[in-house]
Amino acid sequence: MPFSFRYQGYGVAILMALVHMLAVGDRFLLAILIEPIKAELHLGDAAIGLLQGPAFAIVGGLAVIPMILLARRWPLARLLAVTVMGSSIATIACGLARTEQMLAGARMLMGLMQAAIGPAAIGLIVAAMTPAHRGRGISLFTAGAALGRGSALIGGGALLALFASLGGAVDPWRMVFVTAGAIGLPLSLLLLRLAEPAGRPEGKAVRMGAAWRHMIADRPALLPHILAGLCAVLLAQSLTSWAASLLIRLHGLSPPEAGLWVGLAMMLAGAVGHGLGGVLADRWGRGAPASMLLGLALGTLALWPLTRSAGLAGAVIALGGATIGLSIALTGGLIGLQARMPAALRVEGTAIFLTLVTLFGTALGPWAVGTASQAIAGPTGLADAIGRVLGATGLIGCGAAWMAMRSASSPLPWTGGEG
Repeated sequence: MPFSFRYQGYGVAILMALVHMLAVGDRFLLAILIEPIKAELHLGDAAIGLLQGPAFAIVGGLAVIPMILLARRWPLARLLAVTVMGSSIATIACGLARTEQMLAGARMLMGLMQAAIGPAAIGLIVAAMTPAHRGRGISLFTAGAALGRGSALIGGGALLALFASLGGAVDPWRMVFVTAGAIGLPLSLLLLRLAEPAGRPEGKAVRMGAAWRHMIADRPALLPHILAGLCAVLLAQSLTSWAASLLIRLHGLSPPEAGLWVGLAMMLAGAVGHGLGGVLADRWGRGAPASMLLGLALGTLALWPLTRSAGLAGAVIALGGATIGLSIALTGGLIGLQARMPAALRVEGTAIFLTLVTLFGTALGPWAVGTASQAIAGPTGLADAIGRVLGATGLIGCGAAWMAMRSASSPLPWTGGEG
């Protein structure tokens, strides 16, 4: 018998946050396992960056729009159930990989399976919640990403230490992947019982081309908005991918210790940032680009103490500040997009947005930092790479957010309907 949550749709938003948390946790588990994987498979930073970025993101980005076309024919909850199960299987496959190529294949499968999660989950939240509460509902969903990053780093580090202490014939990092993948399987069964919200627009005949036409018509506002969102994603993905290794190399921590500090900073600061992003976007109305500018500026300024602080405490505090800022920017990016799309095209618009930011932000960021780190080399190579690559990205993002903020009050490119 299907179940549903009714109080202003917050139950649906909480469940979608849990889905997001587990998906992001699976995605970033590799970040805490970099050092043992490098040692066993004999990989460099560039190869690790390739696994964290392009191997996951190119397939995932290209698959978003086909997945949304499938979502027009499937109930969104059923699609989420299938993709969560597939993501869990891909995570288990990471633990079974014996070569770099097999690990890359598992990451590509994960990218494919997770491609529908963002648009489908946001589609359910938007349909289930009233307009006055949607910003907070979406911020709950995006907060799931912060919890997922934290749980991957803290839980992954703890599991790595546990399996190392137990010994055995199987490498501890492999057991971490298998255990994490198994956790998501029961959730996929739970999603099969979720009823579709009555407020979801049918729109099965609507084409992706209609969403493209609306976005092109609104390009003075949406082009800089999407660029700012892309920069925020690149910064966030890169920091999550490399922050633990940064603390290991600069401050001599073990992987479990680094995972604990980075995970706590990202989990707590991320929850604060996503909550603030939702509140600010709801209060400022079409002022979501302003929250993106605020968040990107904070995230960019925090890079200097993060990479240059002589003490661990300063680096962790800076990482928390960067996470708060980028969480505000990411939330503003998704909320601002919903405000500029017609209700019937929001799922497609979200799909296009996520395709672009995944292909360019998620794919390029971790790989660019890893490649720059390997090229610079030396004990501060990774810190220098993070400062240079992400600092330049942050400045570009701030400029784009400022342009989007100036265009936010422009008329919407359609008449009638819900804004």
